[in-house]
Amino acid sequence: MDEIQRVEYGNGLRVLLEERANTKKAALLIGVRVGSVDEDDRINGGSHFNEHLLFKSNKHRTSRQITEDLEYSGTVINAYTTWKYTAFYAKTPYTELENAVQILYEAATNLDYKRKEFELEREVVLTEIRNYINSPDRYALTDLFIPTLFHNTPLEKKIQGTVDAMSSVEKSELEEFKGDYYSPGNIVIVVCGNFNEKKLLGKVEDTFGSMQKGKTHHRERVDLSNRHTVREESRGDINQMYLSLGYRVPGYSSDDFFKLDLLSSILSEGLSSRLFKELREKRGIGYSVGSFYKAFQDEGMFISHVDGFNPNKLEETQKTIEMVFNNLKEKKIGRREFEGTKKLMLSKYDDQLERITESAMLLLESEFCDIPFDYREKDRYIKAVSEQDLMDVADRYLGDDYTMTLLKPEDG
Repeated sequence: MDEIQRVEYGNGLRVLLEERANTKKAALLIGVRVGSVDEDDRINGGSHFNEHLLFKSNKHRTSRQITEDLEYSGTVINAYTTWKYTAFYAKTPYTELENAVQILYEAATNLDYKRKEFELEREVVLTEIRNYINSPDRYALTDLFIPTLFHNTPLEKKIQGTVDAMSSVEKSELEEFKGDYYSPGNIVIVVCGNFNEKKLLGKVEDTFGSMQKGKTHHRERVDLSNRHTVREESRGDINQMYLSLGYRVPGYSSDDFFKLDLLSSILSEGLSSRLFKELREKRGIGYSVGSFYKAFQDEGMFISHVDGFNPNKLEETQKTIEMVFNNLKEKKIGRREFEGTKKLMLSKYDDQLERITESAMLLLESEFCDIPFDYREKDRYIKAVSEQDLMDVADRYLGDDYTMTLLKPEDG
C-alpha cells in the first residue's frame, strides 16, 4: 500500500497526496473546516449557502467562465456540506490539474458576491430546503429526528439551514462568515490519482500557500449521555408514518467504532439484514427500512428508521425493533451471518476505495476527524471484531434510553 504524502505549510494549510499512476484522472478536493455546527440561528445554513456560491462570479472569472473553463477541459465539479466541514472538488484529467487548483483557489478566496447571483442562488437554496420539507422521509430524519437527538447542542443545526434564516441573511453576513472560516489553517487539500508532484505543489504554494493565516475557532464537545425521549409531529399532507429511533454514541476515536460500524451493517446491510427481514419480509412493514452509524471525531449517531408504513402498525414496528436489538444482546450471531455481513460491507467499501473521488473524500474525513487509523485498512479492523464484541457493543449502546421521533398523518 502506497504511503500517503503529507505537506504542511507555514500558514497552516495541509495537503495530502495519494498517487495512483495507473489512472488518467486526478481528484482534487478542497475541504474547509466549517459546517452547520459553527452557525448560530441567524445564519443557520450559511455554510451550505456559501457552498452554493463557490462557482459564482469572482474578480477573475464570471460564473460562466468558471464552469466552461473546467467542464470544457473534461473536468467534473461538485460540492457538499456536512455538519463539520464543507468540501468542493474537481475530478479532472491529470494534465488539467494545475488549472483546476487555480480556479478552485479563486473560488475559495472570493469574498465579494454579485448581488444578482446572490439573490438568484438564495431562491435555489430555499427551494432545496423546501424540498426537504416536502420529502417526508428526509424531513423525518434531518428536520425532526437529528435535531431532537442532539437538542441544545451544535449538532441540532440543520445542514441545509432554515427558511427563516436563509430568507433574511444578508450578502455581507455570508461574505464575512466565509472570510472568518476560509483561511489556510482551516483548509485541507486532498489529491488522489495521477499527478506531477513538483508541478502540483508548486501551484498549491503559489495559490493556497500564499494565503494569510486566519482565526482559530473553538468547538464544544457534545455530551454523549442519552435520555429516553419521544417526539411526535403530525402533518396533513401525508398518509403514512415515519419512525426514527436512535442514540448518541462515540465516534472515530472510540475503541468501539468498528464494532458499531459492523453492528449497523448486521441491522441493515442488504436484503439479508435483520431489520429488513423482520420488518419488511416477515411483517410487510415499511417501504424503506434501515440503520446507519454516522461518526464524527468524538461523537456519533446510531439510527434505525422505518419510512412509509401504516400508522396502525406503530406498536408492532416499535416492538419489532426492540426485539431485534434484544436478540443481538442475548444471542450470539451465527457464523454464516456474521462472516457474510463482513464480506458484504467490506466489498462495498472496496468499491469506494477503487474510485479516486470517494477515496479523496474518505481521506479528507480522516484528516478532519483525526481518525486514529489508516482508512484504507478497514478490512483488518472489521475482521478482528468477534461475535462476543458485537453482543457487548449491542448491550452497551442499544438500551431503553433511545430517542424516537414519529412523523404521522394528522388523523393517524
